[in-house]
Amino acid sequence: MKASRTTVGLLLLATLALGLRVGVVLALRSEHAAPISYEHGRIAENLLAGRGFSIEFLGTEGPTSQQAPFYPFLLAGVYGCLGVATPEAVLTVQLLQCAVGTLLVLTVAWLGWSLLPDRPSVGWLAGVGAAVFPTHLYMVTHLQVVLWAALLLTTLLAVVVSPRWQRTWAGALLAGCLSGALLMVEPILALALPICAVAFWLAEDSGRWRDRWRVAVLGRVALMAGVAALIIAPWLIRNRLVHGRFVFVKSSFGYAFWQGNNPSSWGTDKIPKPSAEILRRDHDGTLSGIDRAMWEARHETLYIDDVLLKPTGYAEFAGLGEPERSDLLGRRAWTFIRNHPDRYAGLCVQRLRYFLLFDETNPKAANRLYRLTTVVWLVLALVGLAASCGRWRQLWPTCAVFAAVTLFHSLVIVSTRFRIPLEPMAMVWAASALAPLLVHLRLKRPARSESARAGEIPSPHRHGIPRPHFRLSRRTRV
Repeated sequence: MKASRTTVGLLLLATLALGLRVGVVLALRSEHAAPISYEHGRIAENLLAGRGFSIEFLGTEGPTSQQAPFYPFLLAGVYGCLGVATPEAVLTVQLLQCAVGTLLVLTVAWLGWSLLPDRPSVGWLAGVGAAVFPTHLYMVTHLQVVLWAALLLTTLLAVVVSPRWQRTWAGALLAGCLSGALLMVEPILALALPICAVAFWLAEDSGRWRDRWRVAVLGRVALMAGVAALIIAPWLIRNRLVHGRFVFVKSSFGYAFWQGNNPSSWGTDKIPKPSAEILRRDHDGTLSGIDRAMWEARHETLYIDDVLLKPTGYAEFAGLGEPERSDLLGRRAWTFIRNHPDRYAGLCVQRLRYFLLFDETNPKAANRLYRLTTVVWLVLALVGLAASCGRWRQLWPTCAVFAAVTLFHSLVIVSTRFRIPLEPMAMVWAASALAPLLVHLRLKRPARSESARAGEIPSPHRHGIPRPHFRLSRRTRV
């Protein structure tokens, strides 16, 4: 009976998530008649045109590692079948992302059940929250890789903490595949992989610490790492052949580091337009140094490249390969930090605020609905963490991943989209704040069950909400 109720509940949750996402895509089709696919789309076009995995980056056209390979190849596959950036191709990608977003919602519920198996209401509430969260609804309309990164990271966390997959070779193999795929989608999230590996290793709990050092236990962790390495190895070899040096998936770290850390930076890759105009006039006394049509096409902000790099025509990068161009900018950022440590500290604090709340250099972050839901999400997540302080053994992997990625972006560069892969795990924390209220309301319902009619007093620990029943070992069943 419980399994049947769980199946029905999951179907209803998936229907809600998919219906809302498809509805948003159809409602915004006119707004996104020609959506920006950013660098991914241009690389996809070059792939189809026979120019290989290439793009114009920092003033030079050629083979690139500026983006991870997964999303450009996905777009190239769809474009090859339905035409480059045609409405049909765009709609196909968006509908595919609706399905991926729905799978993410179900994975969030699974993560909640795996972390807190004795509180099934947390998983259900986290899933519903992910299903209706406005940012997650809107992101399916954009041709960006962030949705796929969110799905892979959440699934990886769910696997390494799930009683069904822990302490198994199949779990190690699956975790390794997810880790490798995550690196091919968004290599910055490599920060999460050591944490996930430790969580998987610590699951080998027999009551004796030395048992964690058995060959079989270490072998499963090694399998996880080895499979991930095998998945990314072909791309690393390609980067070595193309660039003549080792490049870990993407070559753009130094470039991104400079964008977020220079005398004109606001900590992001954008500058508010009034500030950009002042910088522009300080540079050459007029706005004519930058293409006026491009300048007027911007709404409220300008990309920092347009203000600081394009006016010089990228002359300083002449003769340098792509990794060397990025390294040059990275060294410039380090020089700025050494000379202005107080200014860098201020940028880090500002980035942390942008990351957790609103990026003031991004016009979309001014939307009132976005701001309201962000505040609600953050407050509930913090309250849920505080209320679950006694469950750190279960929640620590999500806390550690969130902290590591947040710290990285606070130190380097921030953007609204960088937080999206972390939002699903925080949904579990937020659900922990709401779950006691839900249980309280259920216990106060006037409807009488058979046990109540028989005179049984409902226990406050009996949730009455179904969840998947994991295949636990006897040692872990209590």
